Parts: sequence; C-alpha cells; structure tokens
Amino acid sequence: MTGRELTRRSALGLAVAGALAGCGLNTDSTIRPGLPIDGPRPQPLSRTPNGPTPGASPAEVIRGFLRAGSTSGEGLEVTRSYLTQEAAQGWIPDSQTVIYTGDPEIEPMGDGAFRVSARVVARINADGRYLVSPPFDGAAFDFHVDLVDGEWRIDELQEGFGRLLEQPEVGYIFREYPVHYPAIGWNALVVDQRWVTQDQLATRLTRAQLGSIPGYLREAVSSDIGARLAVDAVPVRNGVAIVDLESESVADDATARKRLAAQLVATLMSLPGVTEVGITLSGAPLDLGVTAPLTSPEQLGFVDRTQTNTPIVLARRGDKVVAVDDRLASVGATDLRRKESPFPPLEKGWRHLALRTDGKELAALDGTQETLHRMLDDGEVVHLDRFAAAMTRPCYDYGGVLWVGGSGLGREEGYRLWAINSTVDPANQAESAPQHVPAQWLGTRFVRAAVVSPEGSRIAVISEQERGTGSTLEVSGIARQANGLPTTTSPQAFRIGADLVEMLDAVWVGQSTLAVIGRRNDQEEMQPYLVEVGGPVEAMTPRPGGVAVTTTGDDQDVVVRTGEDRVFQRAGGRWQELQPIDGVVTAGV
Repeated sequence: MTGRELTRRSALGLAVAGALAGCGLNTDSTIRPGLPIDGPRPQPLSRTPNGPTPGASPAEVIRGFLRAGSTSGEGLEVTRSYLTQEAAQGWIPDSQTVIYTGDPEIEPMGDGAFRVSARVVARINADGRYLVSPPFDGAAFDFHVDLVDGEWRIDELQEGFGRLLEQPEVGYIFREYPVHYPAIGWNALVVDQRWVTQDQLATRLTRAQLGSIPGYLREAVSSDIGARLAVDAVPVRNGVAIVDLESESVADDATARKRLAAQLVATLMSLPGVTEVGITLSGAPLDLGVTAPLTSPEQLGFVDRTQTNTPIVLARRGDKVVAVDDRLASVGATDLRRKESPFPPLEKGWRHLALRTDGKELAALDGTQETLHRMLDDGEVVHLDRFAAAMTRPCYDYGGVLWVGGSGLGREEGYRLWAINSTVDPANQAESAPQHVPAQWLGTRFVRAAVVSPEGSRIAVISEQERGTGSTLEVSGIARQANGLPTTTSPQAFRIGADLVEMLDAVWVGQSTLAVIGRRNDQEEMQPYLVEVGGPVEAMTPRPGGVAVTTTGDDQDVVVRTGEDRVFQRAGGRWQELQPIDGVVTAGV
C-alpha cells in the first residue's frame, strides 16, 4: 500500500489514544515519496535525447539543446553535444530548472547571439526546492553560437542557466522526496520536500540532508550540519543504503548522533528499493544502541504524532456542537437534535471555531472578530479582553497552544500573531494571557489565516497588505521554549502557492500539503485548491462560494463552508452537501 492509498479513514483503525495534536492533519505517516494529489504522476524515465542534426541552423541547435535537457544521468552527455567543449565543461544542468508553458521564443540578436524567452510557471533551484511562480512571470536567456567543424554549436550560455523544461516534462525527470529535520523541543521530524532527478537518488538526497537548514525552518529545527560523506556517494546494495560519514565530522554527543541517524533513515527509506539504512563512520559501524536493522526513525526515539492522535469531529447546527463520526454524510438532523453537546450553547454570532486536540476546549470569535472566547467542557466560558481586531479563525497546536492572527490594538499595536497557553488555569491571567509571537517576515501585512502544522513546528500564514490587494501564503518555522511554548517564528518564510492571487482560508491536510480557498488571476470566484509546501498547486473540483475550509481526515476529506453556512465535503470528484450541518470543527486529524 502506498502512502497515497493509506487514507485517513483507513488509518483510523490504527490510531491510538494519544496526546494533543496539530491544527492540521495527516492520515498517512508512512515516510514515502511525495504524495501525488490527484491521479498517478508520470513515471520517471531514463531518456536518451536526440543529438544535433547535421546542417542544423543556429536556432535549430538551440531548440534541440533545450529539448535535450529533458534528461538526467548519462543522457546529459548527448545534451552536451550541442555545446562546444568549453561550454559543456562549464554547464551545470542542475543549477536551476525553469519550468515553462507555451512555446519559447528564439530571437536572433546579431553576431551569433540569440535570446530565448518563455512564460514561467515554476522553478526548481539548486537546492531542489520547487518554487511556484506568480502570474505573468517570465524569463529570458542569452545564448551565443559559433561554427565548430562546419556545424553550429552553442559556445556561450547565460550564467546560471541549467534547464528550460516544459511543464508536462517535469514528472518524467524529477520526483519529490522528503528530507527531515528534528524539531527543537519535540521528538518529531519536520519534512522539507526536495525535487531531484532520477539518477544517484540516494547520493543526491543524502547531500541534501547533510546540507544547511532551510532558512524558513531556522530556530525551529536542528541538524548536524557539519557531518560530511567520507566519499561523495551513497550506494544501495541489496536494498541497503550505505552512508559512510567522515568520523571527525560527526558530533560525539550520543543524542546528536541519534538525531542525525533518524534524519538519514527517514529520508533514505523514502526511496523505492531501499529497505534498510546502514550508517558507518569512516568505515566503522556507528553505535546507536540499536541492534536491529535501521528502517524507521521510531527506532531512535522519534514519534509520528499523526498516528498517535485520536481524531475528534464536531458538527455545528445553530448554537449547538455535537461529536459525530468523521463520515459526515451519515450525520442526520435527528442525530444533531438528540446528542448532547460537551460545551455550552454558542452565543449568537459566534463563529470561526477551533477545537483543542484533547477535545476539552472550544474557541470561537464573536461576530466582530475582535473578541476571543474559550469554552471549557466543564461549562466555564472565558471571555478574553480585546487585544486585536480582524482576528483570524483560531487554531490549537499539538501542545495545547491556542494561536490567532489579527491586527493588534492598544499596546499590542503592530503585532500580528499571538499564542495563548490553554493548558494553564484561565484564572491565572499572567500565564494564560495572549503572548505576541514575532514574525518579522510579515512586515506590516495583515493576517487573514494562520494554521499550525500537524507536528507543531511550522505555521502557514495567509497575509495581505490591504484587503483586496492580493494575498501571500507563506510557511515559517516555530521556535519554542523547552516547555513547548512558542517564542518566535523563523527569521524567514517560504512562499508557496504563488499563482494564487487571493486567498481566504487554509488547513493542513498532510505533512506538506494545505487545502486553500483561493483564486487564480483569471478567476472571479474563490475555489478550493491543494497547495504543496515546496510543490505545485492543484485545483480541486470547483466548489465556488467557499469562505472556510477544514477536513475530517486528509486531502480526500476536505470540508468547505460557504458564506451562507452551507457545508460541502469532498467525495471523490464531486462535493456532497451536508444539509443538516452548518459548520464543522475538528481536532487531532
């Protein structure tokens, strides 16, 4: 069974009672290659491109070179045959891949110079990170050709040029794989997706794993960034990926060594054909205190919280919320009437609900979105003093911290993100008061939505400079104290889904995927999308009118609420309306 096939519902039977979980959800914790969103992706191919045709014109040679770039490994030797020897030696195909749509234009500039222009939809940079382009992005590259033994060859490439790849070709050349970083303060691994070509996979992924921490995760994760391969190769023999590290490059600390080993195991076990990971230090076995073959980071003390959560789903009808099965289509009006609510009735106008992952606290905003209320399952209701306007839907993270975005009021002016420790007595105002969480990468932009990832180490934020002027979706790490309370976000953020020009709401539906209500530049109405962190944007079946999104499982169980409080759940290639329900709130999924 692949990671894609193991859906949230099938995982329910495996779930055990556990502690708190993130605001998002993930049903399949199997660490495997990146999860395809809809339908099978093209299988990577070992392509041998065509070489230059005798007598080809300069433009034909340039076009042939661009087409021949759709390969990797030994196939690149044919691609280099379009270049002079000197140009071939300097060309680094993986330095950057520009993904285009339409037909590139080749324009002669005189004296053997040509310019190639294309409409860009994404880029894959030297780190293997997939960056979706905003609308109307374009690129131009300059080439120069010269005669070599009577045939035109490219003797100059624009500095930094790697590949120019047509969009449908990407899946044949690249495949996404996760690299992993230990969360600071948590015994969990944080996923960072990378896109790599299909040759030397184990070596490429190990290089990525031993590289520097991504800027958007700094202060949220750790890594032994000094560790180096003894030889720049990771062979796979009989299913065992063999990682030999320079002994002097690896920290002596036993805990640090386990963290490094857990990263390598989690990352390399995602490769097809790898059934075990062997780690040595300059040829000598690395003692990790584990006698069994290394196949899982759990052997080294790491846990996957997505398999230790107990999902909770509440359906709302009017002022009442009741626990229901995650199969929302089976919930009837009679069920909603008969069942008792664990919480006091919602006051008129209270919306934007959030549920703590132990199911014992519910948060809601009033109609003005300026007052946050906390309802406990013992009947107590806590009304927080106003501290922000235009607050976003709140969200509880794995550790019971309640997050909310907004525009700070009074002494909170200029602040945009807050965290509230919901695990302490609300009467303890000093410890339960909203605490500002800095996010310098937000600048002066206003937050429209903020949701914490399932493992609790990343936050996805939709922001905009002014309402209606365009939205930005970014992900940044969360730095925490030893007790799990957040202190700040990473210094940088990673922009994703850049081709969506306006967005309203988002929810995590996997370790690296968010469901988003947004629209592209050529659309007038908001629609649901799946946005990968470090991957493409994919439209779900259209369901116009959505203003809020959640899920009862994974990306197959997305729930959309419209502005008229009509609720729809994704059901294969369609949306099923859940007529008795006018809202859904979930936790631990």
